[in-house]
Amino acid sequence: MTEKIIDGHRHITCPEAMKIASKLDPKKSSDFYPPGVREASAVINRKKAPEWSRKMSDLEENIADLLAAGMDMGVLQPNPLNFCHWAEPGEGAELARMVNEYTAGGVRQHPDRLLGLATVPLQDTGLAIKELVYAVRELGLRGVVIPSNVNGHGLDEEQFQPFFRETEQLDVPIFIHPHYPAGAERIGNYYLINFIGYPMESTITAAQLAFGGVFDRCPNLKICLMHAGGALPFLLGRLEHGQSVRQEAQEHCKHPFAHYLKNFYVDTITFRADTLRFVLDVMPKGHVFTGTDYPYDMADPDPVASVEATVRDATLREEIFGRNLSAVMGLS
Repeated sequence: MTEKIIDGHRHITCPEAMKIASKLDPKKSSDFYPPGVREASAVINRKKAPEWSRKMSDLEENIADLLAAGMDMGVLQPNPLNFCHWAEPGEGAELARMVNEYTAGGVRQHPDRLLGLATVPLQDTGLAIKELVYAVRELGLRGVVIPSNVNGHGLDEEQFQPFFRETEQLDVPIFIHPHYPAGAERIGNYYLINFIGYPMESTITAAQLAFGGVFDRCPNLKICLMHAGGALPFLLGRLEHGQSVRQEAQEHCKHPFAHYLKNFYVDTITFRADTLRFVLDVMPKGHVFTGTDYPYDMADPDPVASVEATVRDATLREEIFGRNLSAVMGLS
């Protein structure tokens, strides 16, 4: 067993920032999903929201649940509602600072249990860079979490490239959480917006980063994808073949798609041992880490058992449980 089992996908929320955001825009500050989600799902989410919010803001309960699940440390990731990219840039920057101070405060109180990720106001790249530098250098946060698109803009767009260059220079990972998935208007029923929309959104973003040449400009960029990389491991062959026969998938990047797998890291959230084994087989060695998606109902309820049921080799287990993420985040 590894010395530390780390949950690399664990959400936090800053209550004070959310109160201010709700005054700026009550609807946008409380909607996880774009218009189109059916009322049946919205009703269930509203019913579960108080418990989720409590677990994300009460760090004592958060840590108690972490330990009860058999894990030792959690990477606190501001949940997507904390991104506030709909806000005016100055307001967004103030909200991001509040969230980051809150996260860093929790880490300071529990340094043996918690690590923290920053959020940044990517509606203005300059402000996002300023907040990123402050969060990493002054607050000691170990990375940054951003959405899979920013107000509908893909991360391969030119406006975001200075942010990627700065992140690469700081040598911290970027965690990308799917948000406002493409095609949401067609998958409002049955909670498919989460079941299918989120994994496909992550896959779209991964393809845009590779085909858009982001990794050619920033070859040392470290991107952590949630939910086992979405459909990326399963569409790898299709992406490789498509790139080989279509010029438009070649002209902005220098290498075959598989070359860029070195830049991606994915969590273990698959809910099936055979699926996780496939992900481990496809991804480069050292690029899969334990994750839960705490505290949501789409979280892995027993993440340690999920890995143990999949991986028999003790050394590989230790890598997945903690060593891989420790390397990505620059932990001693």
